[in-house]
Amino acid sequence: MRSHLTRNVYLRLLASHGLLRQCPSALPGRCFAVSSRAAPSPLLARRQPRRTFFGIFQKPPRMLKEPELEPGYDVLLHYRSLESENARPPAREDLLKGWRQFIQYKRKSHLRSLNPTQAFLALRLLHHLVTTSPETEGQGEDLSFTDLRAALWVTATKPPKGTTEHHLELATLLYGEIERRIQNMRELGIDEEVIKEAVGGKDGGDFELFLMALTQYGGALEAVGHLAEFRTRLAAKGDKSVARVRVLWTLVLRGLAKEGREAELLAEWGKAEEAKVEYMPPVHEIMTTFYATRDRVAETKQWFEKPVHANWLRSPKVYMEVVRFALRNGEQEWLQPIFEELINCNPQKEWWDVIFQWAVLVMDKGAEDIKQMMQVMMAQAGGKEGTEGVRPDAATIDALITAAIEKQNPYLAERFLSLGSELKIRPRASTYILQMDYRLDAKDFSGVQVIYDKLLKGEVTVRQDEDLPVLNKYLRALCAMPEPDLGRILDITADLEQRHATLEPETVVSLCMIFLHNDNQYDVIDTLSLHTISYSLEERAQVRRAFVEYCLDRRVSTARVWDCYSLLRQFFPETEPDERVRLMDAFFARNRPDMACYIFGHMRSQDSLAQRPTADMYVRCLEGLGRHPEPGPGGDGEGESLRMVHNMLKMDTTVQMDTRLYNALMIAYAACGEPDVAVEFWRDITDSAEGPSYASLAIMFWACELLPFGDRTARGVWQKIQRMDLEVPPDVFWAYCGAIAGSGHLEEVIRLIRGMDASVGYGPGMMTLGVTYNALPGSDRKEQFEAWATAEYPEIWAQLEKKGRTETLRGTKFNIVRDMKA
Repeated sequence: MRSHLTRNVYLRLLASHGLLRQCPSALPGRCFAVSSRAAPSPLLARRQPRRTFFGIFQKPPRMLKEPELEPGYDVLLHYRSLESENARPPAREDLLKGWRQFIQYKRKSHLRSLNPTQAFLALRLLHHLVTTSPETEGQGEDLSFTDLRAALWVTATKPPKGTTEHHLELATLLYGEIERRIQNMRELGIDEEVIKEAVGGKDGGDFELFLMALTQYGGALEAVGHLAEFRTRLAAKGDKSVARVRVLWTLVLRGLAKEGREAELLAEWGKAEEAKVEYMPPVHEIMTTFYATRDRVAETKQWFEKPVHANWLRSPKVYMEVVRFALRNGEQEWLQPIFEELINCNPQKEWWDVIFQWAVLVMDKGAEDIKQMMQVMMAQAGGKEGTEGVRPDAATIDALITAAIEKQNPYLAERFLSLGSELKIRPRASTYILQMDYRLDAKDFSGVQVIYDKLLKGEVTVRQDEDLPVLNKYLRALCAMPEPDLGRILDITADLEQRHATLEPETVVSLCMIFLHNDNQYDVIDTLSLHTISYSLEERAQVRRAFVEYCLDRRVSTARVWDCYSLLRQFFPETEPDERVRLMDAFFARNRPDMACYIFGHMRSQDSLAQRPTADMYVRCLEGLGRHPEPGPGGDGEGESLRMVHNMLKMDTTVQMDTRLYNALMIAYAACGEPDVAVEFWRDITDSAEGPSYASLAIMFWACELLPFGDRTARGVWQKIQRMDLEVPPDVFWAYCGAIAGSGHLEEVIRLIRGMDASVGYGPGMMTLGVTYNALPGSDRKEQFEAWATAEYPEIWAQLEKKGRTETLRGTKFNIVRDMKA
């Protein structure tokens, strides 16, 4: 089931697969299969092993690793894929079971929050469940208050990385459904005590979670309105307790501060003061931090120095914030009496940890100085070293190491680690993690590996995957080495795989780039399979962009680039059309029009109209074929790729033919050795309502240059231009000269060039002479033209000579570029 979802449902959710021809191979044996609509496509082609008598002892083929989907997530994916296709949804009991599994797993998992894509999928399924009643489906089971509250808790308390608009919608829908059900029970006349028992007895808890979600996900102003309504309801009941709204007001103030809404923040605090809400440490922290992080000195001092209710100590977090504020703004002297006062009030150990950090960061104290301060701390606590709770512990050492890291002083961090050992403080997992962090900054990879081995052996207990961030950093650092140790990298990724840990997108990018450079395609496949399945669209886009940039790197061989593109196409079907066009252009630039056209075909096969090529993209592909025609056995273009693209255009009902498309077809067919077909498109242009453009004229004359007896068609068009007295641009004139010269009419083209001033109003240029020379057949005519041009236009011919010449199958030609544009 996992494999089917990974390879089909989830990918189809992002972008549908289509029927495509088999892709070309950059090198023999390096071709990946293309998906078919007849059946779910494998990630890559895997040949069935053949058992023979002589091969029974051979090593079995490498099997692809399957990703681990989170419990219940397959149901969310499956429902959304059916919804997007307007298909009948699965049975309600299956949807409810999947929903509960997914939410319960998220609630138990400490580090796995709802990413933006998962929030969207959960929102769609919840919308279906709450808008369709169980009775209409013949089933009585429905989401309970417990289910709804658990989902609201997961949504509100686990903020994700990336966009959060779907989290806001999900929280709103969940809370709205809870309130709707409660209101329905009230309308039925059910007693309030019975309602309270039915919903779990937490009438205020749901509202607090809802406000938490609003204030975390950009809805602070909406939260202000909901809080005002809540206070109104309390007042109507005669409840004037400040305690019930203090926590809620703190949430709202924190949300306004997070969104940078200063005016609303001050206004809301003014209302809170009027309602007798005290200036407690949490509010003090919010207001001070708001201004400190913006380096607004006067306001920071004002809010920090404002007396806290009941002389409560300010929070350790706000003390650290003003330490950093003072360092940035040169306010160390202002900070000095603040910390002296804190020391003299004999605070608890959490505040002492901040005092030690202040001493390191601001006072530049070393390990011996900190040791003396610790003795002062223990003496103030009661004069006994064994005083419970006011002794340095692992958290103290962590705080000191963190300060040393902020100072970018790994030697000092090692001294603090030694101090902990001297004080017989047993390090915890976070201590080892910090040690790995600063050793990574110091490029001490052997030292990092020693610490990693200790964690691997279980010398300390690692909880809640707290080491994942530093292990991601370690992997990225290993990948960035001049000569990466692939063995060590694979060992670490294997350990993380056993833990079912999901790597960060930046780490996946680093790993995949290293594996691609070393032709380890299977390791790329495993890495993408195991990790990107649980990424949000934004995180997937981060990995996808790295693959696109790898394909665009001209230093990478064509074989590796095609392998990379095959992986990109299989794992990221949501690749944007603009990115696909860039890849197409890159293969044209590598002179691989066949590969470029397959990329265009993959884009054309998408089911989503938004991912299909537009008329401009057709023009761009055909122009690419004009610049880089597909080589044939004899050096001429075979036109296989061109006919594939042309057939796509014929069958594409979303694209209407116009002059630009006909021009592009003329360019492509003329370049691919079929100028007669190109001239047929000229007739289609002249019969159309839009008619030809100047670009059409230049392209048509170029096709006549390549066409046997093409001068006859060219003369007819030229005579019509003269009869209509049209202004003739230089590119059109030199194209006509090329058409006449291409049929070998040397004297006629010389008369044309001599009479330019009278016929078109300007004289010849370098391109006029160059195009004519290149078009003339045979070395005799070229020599005669060169002798004439050298005598008539010596300066222009000298400019042309600077371009240099190249010997081709059709004679000597100047190195001038005629970039045909539709």
